[in-house]
Amino acid sequence: MRSHLPEKIYLSSPVWLQNLLVSVYGVMEHRRRYAGLFDETCNTLEKTEFLKQHELQKFVDSRLFETLERALTEVPHYRRLTVKKPVLTDFPVLDRSTVANNPEDFVSDAYNKSKLLTIFTGGSTGTPLKIYISKSVRQQTYAFWSRFYRTMDFRIGEKKASFVGRKVQDPDNNHPPFWRYNVIDRQLVFSSFHLTEENLPSYIKKLNQFKPKLIEGYPLSILRLAEYIRDNRVALSFKPVGLSTSSENFTSEQRKTMENAFDCGVFDQYGSAESVVFAGECEHGTMHIAPEYGVVEVLTKSGEIKSEGEGEFIVTTLLNHVMPLIRYRIGDLGKLGYKSCPCGRETAVIEELHGKVGATIVTEGRRVSAAAIAIAFEYIENIKKAQIVQNEPEKAIVKLVTKRDFTASDEDFMLWELQKMLGEKIQISVEYVKDIPPSENGKYNMVVQNFY
Repeated sequence: MRSHLPEKIYLSSPVWLQNLLVSVYGVMEHRRRYAGLFDETCNTLEKTEFLKQHELQKFVDSRLFETLERALTEVPHYRRLTVKKPVLTDFPVLDRSTVANNPEDFVSDAYNKSKLLTIFTGGSTGTPLKIYISKSVRQQTYAFWSRFYRTMDFRIGEKKASFVGRKVQDPDNNHPPFWRYNVIDRQLVFSSFHLTEENLPSYIKKLNQFKPKLIEGYPLSILRLAEYIRDNRVALSFKPVGLSTSSENFTSEQRKTMENAFDCGVFDQYGSAESVVFAGECEHGTMHIAPEYGVVEVLTKSGEIKSEGEGEFIVTTLLNHVMPLIRYRIGDLGKLGYKSCPCGRETAVIEELHGKVGATIVTEGRRVSAAAIAIAFEYIENIKKAQIVQNEPEKAIVKLVTKRDFTASDEDFMLWELQKMLGEKIQISVEYVKDIPPSENGKYNMVVQNFY
């Protein structure tokens, strides 16, 4: 489990030191992301982006054969299957719980585990999961991000404002500045935990001073700004090339609000920490799946697995040979299809992405999103499932399904993380349960909002 000592030190430091620490961390991340296979992958993606469908399929088939063949020979879990040939349709569906219960069983023998990177993700389901990747997988993933940014005419290194879930300032410190600067990436990182009516003017003022070319982050954080701009008829002194959103669903009306406020388009991205799928909206609003990243199928209500249709997404990585997840139930529901797009990309597209629209916990006039809250559960491996429920103001119940090794220190760490995100005024209680059932649409909702 991760120690929260570094975060405590950061949050207790003066602003000038926090800015320095953010920039130092930014340099380290920049070197990790944009080295190695990054440039090579960017060049490959530039060549494949507008290939004809049959040419893309040849590329995918070659990558898929390699992924399946290596999995059958190098990965303990797949070696025990009755599958003998590297044919995708021969592989069974893989549940998230199977991976969560024994993630090491999915790590390839071809890699030295001590040299791998580990990612902990709670996702929107509240079920913590440990994922192994290599440095090259991370570099290749950021090449896909680079291609997605180019759709908005944005290049890495140009000025951007980010609204994400990391705590750049103690949520109980209600005094500006609510942002920190990452020098190497020319990135102004804003707090998503201080977006109250009283604080929004300082956010707008700083954005007008900074004039980012791109605004990225959780859509509900960006929406909060957009609503303030609309309701107060605020004039912006800059026009971004786009709003890059991810991690939360939002309605068409909310999209219009954001686009009208910032006078630019919203470009939504869909992906996962498991390194199995990457999709992004083009300039015409079509959500194109990146076929070079992974194969997406649909598990229908009748139990059939199809290449298009409506149901639960089943995904297979083409990128992460370290921990290849094959026909993995990612937990998202939607509609997959093929359609002609004026942009010229001939890929499968996500026509609909279902699930609960952006649930939040409301406290002290702030709305904290499920994507941000998920971070509190990421590093606690002894949690099977988690859900936070709000039935009344300034009170929240955390429902937990735990593993046998869950300890009081795990609970303390989780509560400390949640309290820092939500503030000290909200009362958080813990309820241990045997199971957390899915909602009517079959999706597990990590945040349930019953009063707001």
